[in-house]
Amino acid sequence: MQKSIVVAFATLCLMGASSLALADDAMKGEMGKMKDEMKAEKNAMKSEMKAKKEEMKGKMKARKEAMKTKRHDMKEKVKAHKNTANTKAQEAQGAAQSMGQDMKAAVPATPAPVAAP
Repeated sequence: MQKSIVVAFATLCLMGASSLALADDAMKGEMGKMKDEMKAEKNAMKSEMKAKKEEMKGKMKARKEAMKTKRHDMKEKVKAHKNTANTKAQEAQGAAQSMGQDMKAAVPATPAPVAAP
């Protein structure tokens, strides 16, 4: 009887220890799954943030290009305006010179003053 009690007690101890070991393995497996899920979520968030960052970069680049184009257009307009103004000024100067030459030709030469005796 005593032998059977000792055998039963030893069996219970072994079963308890092995069940604890099995439970520990199950916990480790569950923890591994949770870690993998966390890593997957983290990687998904990282790729999402990278995509948003790239999108913002694209928008900023397009905005800079638009500003650069606008600035270039403004420079071209100013240059064209200056050329037009210079052309008009040269025409006005040419007209003034021709008027001056016309006036010189129209005014008769004045005789030299004669000195009194």
